[in-house]
Amino acid sequence: MQNKSYTTTIEVAQSPQFVFKCITNDVAKWWGGKDLEGNSAKLNDEFIINHPGAHYSKQKLIEVIPDKKIVWLVTESKLNWLQKDMNEWTNTKMIFEVTTKVDKTVLLFTHEGLVPEKECYAKCEQGWNMVIKDWLFNFIATGVIKIYLHQTKSEMKNFNSSISAKISAHDAIKKISNVTDWWGVTFSGNSEKLNDKFIVKMGGDSFFDFTVAELISDKKIVWLVTDCNMPWFADKKEWANTKLIFNLAEDNGMTTVNFIHEGLTPEVECYKACEKGWTHWITTSLFSYFTTGKGDFKQP
Repeated sequence: MQNKSYTTTIEVAQSPQFVFKCITNDVAKWWGGKDLEGNSAKLNDEFIINHPGAHYSKQKLIEVIPDKKIVWLVTESKLNWLQKDMNEWTNTKMIFEVTTKVDKTVLLFTHEGLVPEKECYAKCEQGWNMVIKDWLFNFIATGVIKIYLHQTKSEMKNFNSSISAKISAHDAIKKISNVTDWWGVTFSGNSEKLNDKFIVKMGGDSFFDFTVAELISDKKIVWLVTDCNMPWFADKKEWANTKLIFNLAEDNGMTTVNFIHEGLTPEVECYKACEKGWTHWITTSLFSYFTTGKGDFKQP
């Protein structure tokens, strides 16, 4: 039996009419940014998402049921980072189905044709989780316009994740630097100032040496891994010379953090385990620390 297409669901305390309007009229604000051209509100409208060197797709609205359903057919596509078939999105469909549940609106998103057998699946699953569950969710829930953080072709391969919370960028950087309050590691050293050095351990003989290689007030943090020992993998130095990058953008009291582990790509042995770990520590634990003051150390 063929595996099912990618799907995800969000619930928001907004009316179906409002949710539908956000999806159809404001695509540039939650997905395309400046790289969107065309129209996306009515039946037979067409629009293009073009992130040069990384992603191109042309969508046509083939079904529109007001306040209930929208279907985009991908008529052209080119995912430059694929090795086999850059046109894997062509003839797939993006389906938005809107229903109500008590006092909330439920949005079911399906990318029909995006199945695990496709080369692009793992990266696109990660991307849609961010775009739908974070960017679109927060845009509908708060009305905050997401700032599109453009990535180059090479950056597209690195693990990345994004969260948004009602916190200033200044406070977000301070909290990120309080490593043990959101990341379940043993910590020693300092991580608040440029050129600070610190060590984290994850049990056993593991260690990871970090240097704060870049610090731009309210905008960016970069931690360089100068040395490491990962006893669980054949290459115990896989994180060495990789970078943990936190890009921050504040808008109307909301701060978006885009996290990139530069060098952590699907080709390395630890990717699968590290992807699961980072997804928890960024989207669950760091987000919880931002919003409640406490990290979430219960990994799934």
